[in-house]
Amino acid sequence: MRPTIHRGIFSYGFDFRMRQGSLSTRHLTELPSRQPLTMFAATGLAGLTLNHACPQSPRVWFGAMIAMAIAWALAWLVVTPGRSDTAGSRTRSQIRLQSRFRTVCWFGFFLFAFAGRHALDEWQYASATIREILTYEEEPTVMVAVVDEPVRLQRDALENTVARTSGLDGARGNKTVASDVQYQTRLIVRVLTMRRGTRQVPFTGRVMVMVDAEREDLRPGDPVELYGRIAAIPPPSNPGETDQHIAARRQNIHARMRVGSADQVQLLRGDEVTKGALPWDNALQRWLADRAASARDTILNQIEPSQRGLALALTLGQRDFLDRPTNERLLVTGTAHLLSVSGLHLGIIVLLTGAVAGLLRLPIAGSVTLIVIVMLFYVAITGARPPVTRAAILMSTVILARLLARPHHPLNSLSLAAIILMVWMPAEIFGIGVQLSFLAVATLLMCGRPFSGALTPAAETIRVEERFDELAQQSHAAWRRLLSFCLSWTGRVLWYSGAVTIMALPLVWSQFHVVSPISVIVNVMLSPLMALALSAGVMTILLGWWLPSLAWIPGGVCGRLLSIMQWMIDSAAGLPGGHFWLPSPPTFWIVIFYLGLISWAAIRPMVTSQGIRRRMIEAGLLVSWIGIAYGLATNSADLPDQTLEATFVDVGHGTATILRPNEREVWLYDCGWMGNANATSRNIEDALWALGATHIDGIFLSHADTDHFNALPGLAKRFSIGVIVVPPGFFDGDGFALAQASETIRRHRIPVLEVHRGERVRHTGPSWLDRVTVLHPPKERIEANDNANSLVLRIDSGNRVLLLPGDLEPPGTAVLTNTPRPPPGGVMMAPHHGSLQMDAEAVLRWARPLETIVSGGRRAAKPEVTEMLSAAGGGVHVTSRDGAIRVRMDAEGTLQIHAFSEQPW
Repeated sequence: MRPTIHRGIFSYGFDFRMRQGSLSTRHLTELPSRQPLTMFAATGLAGLTLNHACPQSPRVWFGAMIAMAIAWALAWLVVTPGRSDTAGSRTRSQIRLQSRFRTVCWFGFFLFAFAGRHALDEWQYASATIREILTYEEEPTVMVAVVDEPVRLQRDALENTVARTSGLDGARGNKTVASDVQYQTRLIVRVLTMRRGTRQVPFTGRVMVMVDAEREDLRPGDPVELYGRIAAIPPPSNPGETDQHIAARRQNIHARMRVGSADQVQLLRGDEVTKGALPWDNALQRWLADRAASARDTILNQIEPSQRGLALALTLGQRDFLDRPTNERLLVTGTAHLLSVSGLHLGIIVLLTGAVAGLLRLPIAGSVTLIVIVMLFYVAITGARPPVTRAAILMSTVILARLLARPHHPLNSLSLAAIILMVWMPAEIFGIGVQLSFLAVATLLMCGRPFSGALTPAAETIRVEERFDELAQQSHAAWRRLLSFCLSWTGRVLWYSGAVTIMALPLVWSQFHVVSPISVIVNVMLSPLMALALSAGVMTILLGWWLPSLAWIPGGVCGRLLSIMQWMIDSAAGLPGGHFWLPSPPTFWIVIFYLGLISWAAIRPMVTSQGIRRRMIEAGLLVSWIGIAYGLATNSADLPDQTLEATFVDVGHGTATILRPNEREVWLYDCGWMGNANATSRNIEDALWALGATHIDGIFLSHADTDHFNALPGLAKRFSIGVIVVPPGFFDGDGFALAQASETIRRHRIPVLEVHRGERVRHTGPSWLDRVTVLHPPKERIEANDNANSLVLRIDSGNRVLLLPGDLEPPGTAVLTNTPRPPPGGVMMAPHHGSLQMDAEAVLRWARPLETIVSGGRRAAKPEVTEMLSAAGGGVHVTSRDGAIRVRMDAEGTLQIHAFSEQPW
């Protein structure tokens, strides 16, 4: 009986019983001739990476291109023919060498051409004049600009929590939206002038404008006058935080602006600004924007409220209506790509269009024309994002090849899409979405038959044997054939899903800090439902345009299918062991994974071991890489012995202080900030992952104001927590945020410990907690609000102390200052975020700190706050101004304070 032949990401369909040396050599040597576009795409990517890593001016790269062209031309002129056999042999050798040299020049030319394209793109971005006058501090301005992209609506995160999604009213076409639903309008505008002093000054650049109201009437090409506050894109302010400037750079955005109301966006007449008619491309963009807005309104009208966000993301790629918890569940189940319009979506659109063409009995040319038109229209109204553009190019080459009856190779088509995108939008190639998109498609192609031609008699023999197997199966009973088909199909799609998951693992782990084994199964289960839901969604849009009275039928089907999908996603997200939140492995280890993968794919056919042993080797290499990656990712950040480290995270108006008494333990003092409506922990979790943390030994919660604890639900999902330490009466209050925190503690079974003045935090054996003293509140609560009963900690390190007073205010201030004073020269966090009205001066006189840290928002950075806190002669550090602030105190009394804005961190 012939052994089963496995084809996968490392397998090219060859029988493992054969020795593969000569066969693999032939494959490698034929790669440039069979897949030339793949070689050019790899060269182009190397060129972009070259300029990305070593930026140069376009002139340098264009000069290198000219040098390569000259060297290629000179190679034709250096020919020395000979007459004797020896001379003839030398000539043939010279000709081969010359041919290789010309090939190197040819690829060098393309390498420098793509490097020059990237350098030109960077130069064009840097030449925007608006960058020269903006700072990271917002300033009021009046701007005249032109809308440059279709308008996007999104839910206001501060006004709409997850529970309010059902408040959406269906009749958006008539502007009758429920009053408790608020939308923001996202505009991308091209700047014409901006007020400087008392006059409008011409500027260039693109600005992202967030309007706290609906202005969906605007279209690309509309001249507008905007009244708001503008600032440059800020750098990261915390360790591990995503750099917003990188994403803005890829979108060619130079600044961001906030506009408070709809009437602060004034639509101008075209002749007031452009002095002429709209260009034809603006007219096309306006028409496409109208169609996209109409499609969006149809979905909002016909789909049930709880599923509108999923429906818009699935059919139009508009993820702005998805709430944050839904986005998180999609991420941890590895299903976010199902709602990103890409090749799968476009393939379904092509199949539906082909079916319509068949019903209309169109000729082949007519069918192809219809498919291409519909495909381009769908790409345009979904925003022409890189994944769907890649899919459109890939499918267009396939359709064209079949129309012309010409052979084609899928990897060549994928490479053509990559080349076009690298020329069109070179900065996007370095985006995680584009990388994952191309990686997934390449993996699926490699899992199939990458070398479809019969390159060897052995490969052809195997295919003949497979055909005999298929004929033998046809003699079986119907139930056996059906069972065999189901098992074969399930195994195949599970293999594809697993292969894509493994190939994307390093990038997803690095970018999103999550590893999701459950995604292998969930993607297989959801794909058929997604295809049906997308088909129903597209039918809903089409009927909404042509037969509105019937659009509710496919809309209901789409909503029901999406409800099933959401239930499956929610269930999978809650399965224990289905996903793991982890710190990111280092970049060099990710590079090693993909370089090793390419190297192994090249040498694997040369390995003469039997197939099972090779697969064991592959599994061992993969497990080893994951194990080493986990060890590198969770390796604790260095900390000198007997040193206390406190990192005050920049969370805006709130508090989150990471305490590290040694390399092994991580504690928090408070975890929250104002405006955290969805109870996320984004800035805090980034800082913790940057330390290699996966476990929080304990969290001190100073009092029950939401800006001091509302990140607890998010942290509990991502980290195991040892204990919660609170002052007396912490949970006696009411409110949604406090109830949510209580439910989180109950669900995750986190112990809670109440402490008061004079009581030690209980522990077993020697611990750094012996250096922690609770100074406030007393055992009996003060008759005042939660601020006055804040948990005040004193942490001793050598001859210095760290004081953490929460939001302490009168009458609690008087109670604290009547206790024994700590030694002077320590570090204190300013009470109540440095408020000028909460008697912080009394605490300062009592504590006599050498340095004061202010954890607060923009108001805390005012000069008056710094002046008040520095009156006693100490230094003042503000998180909203300096970024995260790290304090280190060792046993000898050495004090180090470092701000994140002072790189290197």
